[in-house]
Amino acid sequence: MEGRSSRRGFGAAVLGALFGRGPIKGQSLASLASLAPAQCISRTYRADAVVLLLGFPIYRLAGVGGGQASLEETGDGQSSQRTLFFAAGSEPERAHGFSRVGWMREVVLGPMGAPTEATYFGVLTSSPEETLEHARTAVTAPPSGRSLFRAVSGRNIAGHSRSAVTNFEFASGAMWSDRGLIDHAQSIFQSHVDWRETCWPKSPTQAPPTFLCEVAKLLRQRARRAAGRYVYDEQEYLLELETTAAGHDHLVPVRGKIRNLCTGHETLFRVWLDGASNSVVPVKIEFQPRSFLRLTFEAVAA
Repeated sequence: MEGRSSRRGFGAAVLGALFGRGPIKGQSLASLASLAPAQCISRTYRADAVVLLLGFPIYRLAGVGGGQASLEETGDGQSSQRTLFFAAGSEPERAHGFSRVGWMREVVLGPMGAPTEATYFGVLTSSPEETLEHARTAVTAPPSGRSLFRAVSGRNIAGHSRSAVTNFEFASGAMWSDRGLIDHAQSIFQSHVDWRETCWPKSPTQAPPTFLCEVAKLLRQRARRAAGRYVYDEQEYLLELETTAAGHDHLVPVRGKIRNLCTGHETLFRVWLDGASNSVVPVKIEFQPRSFLRLTFEAVAA
């Protein structure tokens, strides 16, 4: 997803124990323990890449990386909690030296349609390649051993949002599943960062939705057309989905469009859902982070 924030917009802690999480502010360990047993669905993906020239495929490369998506739900109604997670990245040895990471986790309290609180945290490789020539140069350049990453942390409550963004360096070979990378990024927010705050008068009684939660809510509807708004990094986005009937492979295709309501920038993506279940964790994901690059994430056996 492209633009200042929308590339980060894609996006359960890597299965709880791997990255861990504590109780959300305002919710005690005792209250969490009293919730119903968690229900969790998770998928692991293989990443394939297609290089485009003037919109036409000129090169395909399978297995350039991988990823994971999950949704964990506990409790119901006002006492419910959802942890939504998506992360993906390249494997440099399979991607001609490219090392790219995207990681996003959201924890949402309350009903999905009217959350009382939502927190999110994300990490993304700061990739400067805006053209095919820039990408070619990056591939041929010798690795420096360190790469620049960007991290975002935010919290939405009724009528209000607060977030911060920071840049940092870390080992170039870090994978999306590298706990050290995520721990380091989280530690930066314990020191001085520039927090920004926004009031949302149109959402006085509930927390402004977050990206992954809004995607999950609309996908669960399985409506032919659905739309919603979410707030991320102090900007508001319009999310539109168009769902068609399942094909012979029993997959339900969904076309998505995200529009930044401040800049007008639009990002297109597609997902395919399992037509035999009501799961909102896609079987397949496709999006184009650059004009010359299309990525496909297809679920594989864990």
